[in-house]
Amino acid sequence: MKNIEKVVIPVIIIMLVTVLGIYYISREYEKQQAQKKASQIQEELQAQEEENPVDSDELVYQTVAMLVGKNEEEHKLKFITIEGDKLFELEYESKTPFLGKHGNSLTPSEIPLGEILDVTYSIHSKELIEVRISSEAWTFTDVTRFEIAPEEGRMDIAGSTYKLPKTAVVSYGDELATFMDVTNVDTLTVKGYGRKVCSVIVDRGHGYLRLLNDSYFEGGWIEVGQEIIKTVTEDMLIPVPEGNYHVRLTNRGYAAEEDVVIERDKESEIDLSKADIKEVAIGHVSFTIVPDYAQLFVDGQMTDFEERVSLEYGVHRIHVELAGYESVDTNIRISDKFANVDITLEEEGEDSTTSGTNKTAAGKASAATTLTPTPTSSPTPAANTGYSIPHFSGTVPSPLLPDRTTAAASSTATTGSTGSTDVISDTRKMYVESPEGAEVYIDGIYTGIVPVSFVKPEKGSHVITLSQNGYVTKSYTIAVSDDDRDVTLSFSDLVSE
Repeated sequence: MKNIEKVVIPVIIIMLVTVLGIYYISREYEKQQAQKKASQIQEELQAQEEENPVDSDELVYQTVAMLVGKNEEEHKLKFITIEGDKLFELEYESKTPFLGKHGNSLTPSEIPLGEILDVTYSIHSKELIEVRISSEAWTFTDVTRFEIAPEEGRMDIAGSTYKLPKTAVVSYGDELATFMDVTNVDTLTVKGYGRKVCSVIVDRGHGYLRLLNDSYFEGGWIEVGQEIIKTVTEDMLIPVPEGNYHVRLTNRGYAAEEDVVIERDKESEIDLSKADIKEVAIGHVSFTIVPDYAQLFVDGQMTDFEERVSLEYGVHRIHVELAGYESVDTNIRISDKFANVDITLEEEGEDSTTSGTNKTAAGKASAATTLTPTPTSSPTPAANTGYSIPHFSGTVPSPLLPDRTTAAASSTATTGSTGSTDVISDTRKMYVESPEGAEVYIDGIYTGIVPVSFVKPEKGSHVITLSQNGYVTKSYTIAVSDDDRDVTLSFSDLVSE
């Protein structure tokens, strides 16, 4: 037995050494072959780079992407691809070409965040070779009729609905924001690709108008240029598009007028105790209403319209009703000694191009301008509404989604709004819990100091404004549903001035 062990054990050891030797020799051979192949590939790549580096698929990649970040000091840009939503960062040099859609030269500072670009770059060095505004993207400019519903993945523009993916961004110049930061008094540029909205750029933001010592005009009207008409309430703080305005307040036969400059994210004040208050003129209005036995209410008062109605110059709320017919609710502005207003009621259930349950005046004379018509699904607004018509450029994305007439009606510009906020239910509340100490305004109307609660407003978009001494005033757009629930809101701390 011992003799067998003396023979077998050395044989086993020899076999193990042989196997290990063969294994290591094989590994070394494969390694040498891999190094040789890598060397050959590197030589081929170098040769391609010397001959035609821009056209080489191995070195250069082109994609359609959205600009989402800038660092001009370090010459770096961040992008997110339109297809695939991949985030990546690239460097550029001073000689890197930045081109417009038609080949015109641009600088990085001239390209806003949210722009859709054709990006060509080196795969190996991660350096930009060329940036060009994409000709495949489409653009809407001067957008003032819109509703943004991120939770539903949609954005309505002038009555038509577009997809809104989670990767869509909002930009104020060179800063990214959130969709809550956009209010219905802003003017937007909307950019998209294919069937979706990619970015919303705020071209014209908003500031705020605060009225001081306004007790005499409470219940009357304030007109801020042609853009905003509201009922005056105590301690108002009104979001207003930035710009220069002539402001007019009227009530009980008297008027005050002031000029004001609204700057983005800043408050401007009108102290009515210092205003020159004048008696307003009287206009004589002839109402022609069909059927002629309907009831007319002017500023909440039932009014006989067999004879001309004497009304002060300025804005008046009109309501016409008759059993079996759709009611009419609108505002008229009287600006001449004699005026005519024609209103035709429609029978209930009758087809109409006007959306919503409240219908506007069917006709009007030039001396009495009818305000606040309910918008239709057409992208072209009705006359005298104060709306801006969006300008479209790019390849038309064929109907993105069916028109949503009712959705468009809830988020129009604030022109002609009454200044009062309707409510869903007297028993349901909205609570604002932070930031503590800030004044809260909903659609410009003061509601209290945080923490505060108030009656839940009607379904749709509303603007909540937070203001506090020593801090920058901030507005948010919120969407209120008509469910039978309370709403609790908390916002970030205000930024110090």
